[in-house]
Amino acid sequence: MSESHMLPPGPFTRQQADAITCRYQNIAIEDARHSHFRLVVRDSEGRMVWRAWCFEPDVGEGLNRYIRKSGILKASSP
Repeated sequence: MSESHMLPPGPFTRQQADAITCRYQNIAIEDARHSHFRLVVRDSEGRMVWRAWCFEPDVGEGLNRYIRKSGILKASSP
């Protein structure tokens, strides 16, 4: 998968999170509180695999690992 379709290694923006949720069917934004929100990765059965707040240090690096391992691309995603 192209690194341009992943999160930056540290904190990320709502726009970056929206781009990820548009590509994957099992990744969602939850607990949105204005500029703060959590990105959640679920497995194919809907169980939470990982979640993190957008402002946490090294959050993108950690989430990218789970996205690579558990992300389910939507059919229309290249």
